[in-house]
Amino acid sequence: MDRPDKLVASGPPRRTRARIPTENPDGPGAPEIDTPPSGPLREHSWSPAPPVPQPVHTPPEPTSRHGLDDPPEEPDLGGEIPYEDGPGAPVPPVERIGRPPGGRPASRPPAGGAPVGPSRPGGGRHHRRIAPSRPRTGILSGSVSGALAGRLGGRLVTPVVVSVVLVLAAVLGVAFVKWNRTPSSGGLRLAAGDGQSGDVAFTAPGLPGNGSSQVLNAVTSVGSTIVAVGSDVTDPTPRPLFLVSTDGGERWRLGRVGGPAGYEPTAGAVARVTGGGGRWLAVGTDAPGSAGPASRGMWVSSDGLDWTAVGPDRLTAFWSQDRITDLARTSSGFLAVGVTVLKDGTAGPVAWISPDGRGWTRVDTDQIGTPDKVRGMRAVVARGDRVVALADPSTGDSVSVILRSDDGGRSWLRTATALAGVRPEPGALGVAKKGFLLVPTRQKSPAGDAAVYCSPDGGAWSRCGAIGKLGAEGAGVRGLASSAAGVAAVVESGWERYAVYVSDDGRTWTRSADLGSIPGTLRGLTITDEGLLVAAGDKRGPGDVENLPVLMTARKGQAARAVPLDRVAGLNRLARDTADVSFAGGTFVAVGSANGDAAIWTSGNNGANWTDAAASRLLGGQGRQALGGVAHGPKGWLAVGSTTTDPAVARPLLVTSADGRSWRAGPVLDVPQGHFLLAPRVVAAGRGGYVLAGEDRSATGVLPALWFSPDLKRFSRSAPGSLPAGGAGVRIFDVAATPQGFVAVGGSGTADRETGVVWVSSDGLNWTSRGGVVPPDARSAGLRHVVTTENGVVAVGTAVTKHGVRPFSALSTDDGAHWEFGYLPAEQAAVVLDVTATGQGDGVVAVGSHGDGGEGDSAAWVSGDGVDWARQTLTQDGLGGPGAQYLAAVAVSGSRVVAIGRSTGYADDHLTIWRSTVTTGDR
Repeated sequence: MDRPDKLVASGPPRRTRARIPTENPDGPGAPEIDTPPSGPLREHSWSPAPPVPQPVHTPPEPTSRHGLDDPPEEPDLGGEIPYEDGPGAPVPPVERIGRPPGGRPASRPPAGGAPVGPSRPGGGRHHRRIAPSRPRTGILSGSVSGALAGRLGGRLVTPVVVSVVLVLAAVLGVAFVKWNRTPSSGGLRLAAGDGQSGDVAFTAPGLPGNGSSQVLNAVTSVGSTIVAVGSDVTDPTPRPLFLVSTDGGERWRLGRVGGPAGYEPTAGAVARVTGGGGRWLAVGTDAPGSAGPASRGMWVSSDGLDWTAVGPDRLTAFWSQDRITDLARTSSGFLAVGVTVLKDGTAGPVAWISPDGRGWTRVDTDQIGTPDKVRGMRAVVARGDRVVALADPSTGDSVSVILRSDDGGRSWLRTATALAGVRPEPGALGVAKKGFLLVPTRQKSPAGDAAVYCSPDGGAWSRCGAIGKLGAEGAGVRGLASSAAGVAAVVESGWERYAVYVSDDGRTWTRSADLGSIPGTLRGLTITDEGLLVAAGDKRGPGDVENLPVLMTARKGQAARAVPLDRVAGLNRLARDTADVSFAGGTFVAVGSANGDAAIWTSGNNGANWTDAAASRLLGGQGRQALGGVAHGPKGWLAVGSTTTDPAVARPLLVTSADGRSWRAGPVLDVPQGHFLLAPRVVAAGRGGYVLAGEDRSATGVLPALWFSPDLKRFSRSAPGSLPAGGAGVRIFDVAATPQGFVAVGGSGTADRETGVVWVSSDGLNWTSRGGVVPPDARSAGLRHVVTTENGVVAVGTAVTKHGVRPFSALSTDDGAHWEFGYLPAEQAAVVLDVTATGQGDGVVAVGSHGDGGEGDSAAWVSGDGVDWARQTLTQDGLGGPGAQYLAAVAVSGSRVVAIGRSTGYADDHLTIWRSTVTTGDR
């Protein structure tokens, strides 16, 4: 086995990996978790980048990793550790996820992994343990001065939402990375350990519904294939949603999605879909901004069932501020229309054409219409290569602009028709047997009619009919759809009541089906060539945050019926996430969310079994609640997160505990007027108190937000004047306590031109920048996690080098003034999602994922100094195999390592637990 970064044992063969028993795994006579005997690491060579000089390491004497005010905690591994529920309480059996895959299969199933991975806006380890610094011998290989400082020039831009820019890992693709020296962990070793299911361990509160949030935005049909598209934000990372019927609406299933997935800032919402001639295209409608082209959201398919994300390298015709608003299938390919931001900050029309949905040509504003006449393009429809589009008028003009093209969107003309009061919106255009139709959406006359306009060629338009009467409470027509069977319009006839009208020519309309009352919104409509009407949207679920997709079908002469989506395998999932885990006082504490509410779980037996903290009174309520970080300090436990009582407004959520089991509400943090998202994501605790870090979004932009508390009673926010440059252009992802105070890490700049940011503070309120942190051979690098060891500060992030995107670490022994860099070994795409100190010298454990796209396996790395690393391959139950697996949170108790993550595919999703040990080379 030629795996250069896998620990290779010498001596006798290894024992079979121990199973986690259902009884107390740490009681007398319990099996030891398999630890490889000491032996060499397999060596390998390559043609390296210029080597970085390495200092001479002087291993320090082992000391405790615990906080300066915490007593050392080393559990008695030979004695019984009681459960939280008391001696003799029943212990739920360990649940395994299928059969241990035993490594990745030789070939992949056609079902690609869905975009997965935690949003984890703050990133990793938050319960920072600090120890007195120790002098380090040797010369540091990096200095924040000169060239590195020069990297900052011109880099600061308006920040994006922290959760969108979690990791760069697939923004520009990943090259095969080789390493110039044998990976070394400085004498520390990670056992292979055991994986187990976390589905039963992390129970959800017994509340109505399951906390899922799904929506359908559009639907289309070609022949007997019908595709409805939308988004699923049940998990921390949104995923695109495709519901497909290949038999004319009789049976439905989830479409399969492959391509870039996991930890890239991929878009999860599909808003438009079209198809024909063996080609299908689906797109998102959000502008990615500085998140990079991977957030654009574009998928192609040959059959409507199997979808592949279009790589960011094929999307260069789309600029960062471009927004797609509508799609059309033409004779020559696909046409997308939208809005771009001009140099003066105003909106302008833009279009893109493609023969296959993969390679695109931009048709810019000056080829469509001058900004004083036309703004953004909002809707488009095509008959062959003859195209009609609706656009916004210039400022102050209330007349909708109608544009036409006779060559599939390559060139455009403005028609002479002026339709006063018509709002240009998707769904307003349709195609009839003899030309084009236009029906203003969400508009009607005082008599309750919706006007219909007709045109034989898209040039001259005239009123040709009306749809009505629609009822006084209804909003009017929601959208049009066309096929060989005719034209259909979905109408909101009353408050949350919907009906469908049909027409052969657009002039005469009849009410075809009553869809009834739907507590939500219908957004998409299609009519198949056989005349089946299909409407798509969403409705409110039984829980206060639950949102469920809706599909309605109606055949000619039959009553409408709802598609039983609860029978679609893999569609309905429980909203559950473990965002962070920490250890202190003999107890592991994990925090996250379940069923739409915040959640806390505890374990007293090294992570084998977990108990819900039963704090629903504190963690629930109207809207969504979630906890993102937890830390133990001199005054006890603090967990931080957000509560969203309104979909557009998030507020801080704090809960505290003296023992990790009984929790109470923390103070209410002040939120200034006009700040619609202000919440902490991560927390660190040191001898002086607690530091919280998050983000503050308002109408003026996004800024980092930091708070300090000495006693969990008083919380003070760092004023803009106490942050470097007021925090402009900076995203803070993680914080840690140090002997000198606190350190915060993050990044600035765009996704492909990022600079690592390090701030330090002696009091938790006033912060100083240590300059840009970028490895010497990288053109872009951002920091995501930070931890303190005996020797100094270790920060971990992702760098873009000539060899591709690589996870790297940086060590500072002088409070961030100078840095020494190292790369974590990885043969494929890799990402680190959390780090923690081991409590053994300068040791650090990192966890994340290793593998391409949506097929990565869980991974763990160990280092004895924060610079030299060795990777542990994980293929145990739920940790490897088809689909995407990752570990997202890790904590250490003595030599015991507990990590929590997910094993997920497009149609299934499981929480996982990995339990291992970290030992020195002589054990």
